[in-house]
Amino acid sequence: MRNYQHSDIQRDRTPIVIILFVILTAVIAARLFYLQVIEHKTYVALASSQHSLKDTIYAKRGQIFVDDSISDTSYVVASNQSLDLVYINPHEIENKKDTIAKLSSIISVSLADIEAKYDEKLMYIRIKHRLTPAESKAIESAEMKGVGLQNENWRYYPENSLASSVLGFVNDESVGTYGIEQHYNDSLEGVNGYLNEEVDPYGNKIAFGKDISKPAVNGSDIYLTIDRYIQQKAETFLADAIKKYSAKSGSVIVMDKTTGKITALANFPTFDPNKFTEVKDNAAFRNKAISDVYEPGSVFKAVTMAAGIDSGKITPDSTFTDTGSIVLNDNSIKNSDLKAHGVCTMTTVLSKSLNTGTTYVEQLMGKNVFYDYIKKFGFGTQTGIELGDEEVGFFNKPENFNDHGYATMSFGQSISTTPIQMVQSFATLANNGVMMKPYIIDKVVQPDGKETVTKPKEVRRVVSEKTALQLQTMLVDVVVNGHGFQAKIKGYKIAGKTGTAQVIDPNGGYLDGKNIGTFIGFPVAENANFVVLAKIDEPTGVPWAEESAAPLVAQMLDFLLKYYQIPPTE
Repeated sequence: MRNYQHSDIQRDRTPIVIILFVILTAVIAARLFYLQVIEHKTYVALASSQHSLKDTIYAKRGQIFVDDSISDTSYVVASNQSLDLVYINPHEIENKKDTIAKLSSIISVSLADIEAKYDEKLMYIRIKHRLTPAESKAIESAEMKGVGLQNENWRYYPENSLASSVLGFVNDESVGTYGIEQHYNDSLEGVNGYLNEEVDPYGNKIAFGKDISKPAVNGSDIYLTIDRYIQQKAETFLADAIKKYSAKSGSVIVMDKTTGKITALANFPTFDPNKFTEVKDNAAFRNKAISDVYEPGSVFKAVTMAAGIDSGKITPDSTFTDTGSIVLNDNSIKNSDLKAHGVCTMTTVLSKSLNTGTTYVEQLMGKNVFYDYIKKFGFGTQTGIELGDEEVGFFNKPENFNDHGYATMSFGQSISTTPIQMVQSFATLANNGVMMKPYIIDKVVQPDGKETVTKPKEVRRVVSEKTALQLQTMLVDVVVNGHGFQAKIKGYKIAGKTGTAQVIDPNGGYLDGKNIGTFIGFPVAENANFVVLAKIDEPTGVPWAEESAAPLVAQMLDFLLKYYQIPPTE
């Protein structure tokens, strides 16, 4: 009887065991299906990661050089530097208060700033980039648990603020911003590669294992036409002038008339691209010499005179009777000194900078002829210099402007230009009427050594050689007998023209008591190929350009004549 009951119990349990076995089998099968089918790619990748080494190979950013003509070499102004960042892992820090205090004293970051970043939930918190070697060494020596160093590559500018508005900078995301760094970012940054090799369980490369790595392609190096010493002088003289006249800003450009090569391009205010995050006003990043438009004022009269002579309407000796004012469209045009000068030659009109005289010349030509010459001189179009954000300026077509408006253009009002356009126009006159394209890239050198060299490019003949030579003589008279007298340099013939422009009020009209002074000058001497522009924005207590911009150009010309060892002509 007892055996019978035991057998019945076994029979009762058998279905349960079978059911449990089926369930267990189903669970195992489902798990295997999940692992082998659903998560197949994940585990293949995991296995692969244990048997292969993968990493990004970062390309080296190309360097930027300027010319160092004294040593006849190139000088690096934008390079790369390997520096550490310091980070903390709150999960590993044993004594938060002591660790933060010690770290703060080493890296000169306040306790409050570190506390603000501290988060117990995180395992990696960046505290400071670009540590000095001394800071990195001190952190290593301190052996603080939860504090680590990580190496980073950074852009480094060994000359600090030199040519910063030309160079721009590389931001914290390794992207070129402003200037050459932005305009040539694709060439400079190169192409990252990757490392993908089979390794053994200990991380050692398998000799005959699969290797599908791709090397990085480094960025190209860029060589600028900027001369290091000329640039230094331009920036120093400009900063001194800004300080002397308590001016708002300014620019200096030095251009080779025969090639278009830019040997100096300085702006103020300037900045240190190593510390671009400390700049409070982004206007400091802008290259004002190419991106700021303004009414040039009387410096534009040289263009008007060249057009008048080249069109056959006047000669340097043509006379004009100045009565002190000319009325057009019920608007009166007067001279800046509010005087009448009687009978004057065109040379005297330019020398004394008479608004009535250039109005007379414009009226003789007519609006259409004058418009064509303005276009031939390159106004209203980009010069094509290899920098981003170049503005074009503006002037009205003849059919869109009345006689009075076009007359004011003859003396640099009602027309907007850029400094680079103005210096190009004067370089054209200095180069006997042939316009050259300004350029600032000497060559680009690829990682394989292949060079792309910039060749001087003639844009067009703007005026005849005879016209240009006559203008050169007239511009010398401006310096000898006229408003450009502060640009005189003993022993040399200096040609030049002043321009004092009013500052446009965004709400209409002009701002009272504010002006922009421009002077452009060049030596009339053999092998003296440089043309210099200086522009001073809103100097204090200086009403005319002959007092602000002209002396600055004289400083630059005097330096350049000695630098290039140009013998005296007189």
